[in-house]
Amino acid sequence: MEPSDQSARDNLLKTIAGEITLAENPGRVMRKWREQFNVAQHDLASHLDLSPSVISDYESGRRKSPRVETIRKFAESIIAIDESRGGQIVQAFIRLIGQDIPSDILLDIREFPSAILAKKLTDFLECKTIVEDVVQNREIFGYTTIDSLRVILQLTPEQMLKLYGATPNRAAIFTRVSTGRSPMVAIRTSQIGLGPAVRPSVIILHGPKNVDPVACKIAEVEKIPLYLSRIKETNELVKKLRKFSI
Repeated sequence: MEPSDQSARDNLLKTIAGEITLAENPGRVMRKWREQFNVAQHDLASHLDLSPSVISDYESGRRKSPRVETIRKFAESIIAIDESRGGQIVQAFIRLIGQDIPSDILLDIREFPSAILAKKLTDFLECKTIVEDVVQNREIFGYTTIDSLRVILQLTPEQMLKLYGATPNRAAIFTRVSTGRSPMVAIRTSQIGLGPAVRPSVIILHGPKNVDPVACKIAEVEKIPLYLSRIKETNELVKKLRKFSI
């Protein structure tokens, strides 16, 4: 592993461990990270040489807050398990956390080992087409699922630019959306003077019953296909994403 790669990995490890350590409910945060890395309780328990019930007890709060050493081993384990599978999730998180994007904005993230047709993902997420794709057989290399409300409340314009700059050739999935106008305006603003290299290939909105006409117009101008997922709940959407198979 190159020194720069090791440094980025170490930063990801510190991010995970630090978030758990500082959380009011460490078990809940442990579960969040385990699920984001798509690691089953029994796989994690096996890697840590523990009973799956111990992992369950930590996540449910039945066991007292984990020690610092336990948290470190937990973070190392979910990273190591993903790396044994190819490291796609590790690399995706390194790309965004390395850009100073707070981890709680990222609900789910994934790198694919090879490109897939975007239509496969939009069909899987039960999407309605809002703005047609002008590119036939468009391919994507992963997806980033974003809490759009937290983006608006927490990110500076510079951080928004970094966020979208880290999502080229990917699907950006925005949850907790009211009309779709705010995320599309943010994307449009981030493009000024920069061109298409720092924007998502596909945008999927989740939440609104109807999409704002301004959001649609921006998608048309930027030539970004826009979709609306008809899955009802955010948790349901995220769970379904983690079952997505290429």
